[in-house]
Amino acid sequence: MLRIPSSAITHVCVTPSLFPFLQYLLLVEEEIAREHTYYFFTDVIPITIRKRLACTCYFQHPDSSIYLALKKRLHKLAIAFFKTLKYPFLKTAHIYAFDYPVLCLYIGNRKYHMLSDAPQCFTYNMQADSDEYRRQITRRHSFLWWIQKFIYGDIYSDYYGNNKWCQVIHLTEENQSPILENKNISIQSLENLWSTSSDSKKQFVLSLFDITQEDIKLLSSRPILFFSQPLKDDCNLSEDEYFSILNRLFSHYKTQDILIKTHPRDKFDYAKYFPEIPVYSKSVNSQLLQLIGLIPKKVVTFFSSAVEAFPESVECDYYGTDFHAKVLAKYGDYQLNRSVNKVQL
Repeated sequence: MLRIPSSAITHVCVTPSLFPFLQYLLLVEEEIAREHTYYFFTDVIPITIRKRLACTCYFQHPDSSIYLALKKRLHKLAIAFFKTLKYPFLKTAHIYAFDYPVLCLYIGNRKYHMLSDAPQCFTYNMQADSDEYRRQITRRHSFLWWIQKFIYGDIYSDYYGNNKWCQVIHLTEENQSPILENKNISIQSLENLWSTSSDSKKQFVLSLFDITQEDIKLLSSRPILFFSQPLKDDCNLSEDEYFSILNRLFSHYKTQDILIKTHPRDKFDYAKYFPEIPVYSKSVNSQLLQLIGLIPKKVVTFFSSAVEAFPESVECDYYGTDFHAKVLAKYGDYQLNRSVNKVQL
């Protein structure tokens, strides 16, 4: 991990995933991102990125036992009460964050710039009738909400910029949400941010994501790109269940045409079950692939929003959530915000 003296840190980036991380890198100057920013990550951000930056990683362990549940809550309390002792720059640094718990504890009660979690993240998640928005509003009438607000601060309870500390919300396109009303909104597409970046900054970003010429050659080698999702673990599917689903999906295409791009949390062994299909497993945003000109003829997915990074000229096969009862129960009738070919397994 890169070491930066506390006195040199002028900015803080709080990001649980790759999209807001990429957005931050493109929003600020290269020197700030490289030499004057401290990053607070979750373990979704791969070690290959973390080792190149000054950062702290919050490991997301499930509450699978009383011990782990207690350990996680004690860790949250330690962050809430003692963060500025370990990270004194949190008192003065400019903070850019996607503020979803638990990382938002590092913000405290300080002003910050809100990053996007994904394209159309407010439209998808914070409409008046969306599950996330209703959950947040419902919790405001609970005693637990007041307790958490007192212990952890306003942002922990009222996240997604829905609080008085959020100064600016940075979007990559226009979104729709009640939260955005009367907020200071900045809309800058990743395409525009990338095109106006210097060659040095672009190379810095590519080096962080460990994109090599060999990667570019592999990703350009096949016309169909399948974007995986961690459905086996997220939907409690067995190995055989998930293999059967994938086998049916891949049967729609010529083996020599398709390449698998795995989700950062997807740990399924595709090479074991489909040795004839190459797998690209580095944690790279589909948006970044599009920015550097890697545009396939067709993208394929169950319902990953990663395919929305590509222009409408790229054909999209979409299988949805109704191919398995467990998937439908967890995600409902999830729809993408682009034109698709709805395909049945």
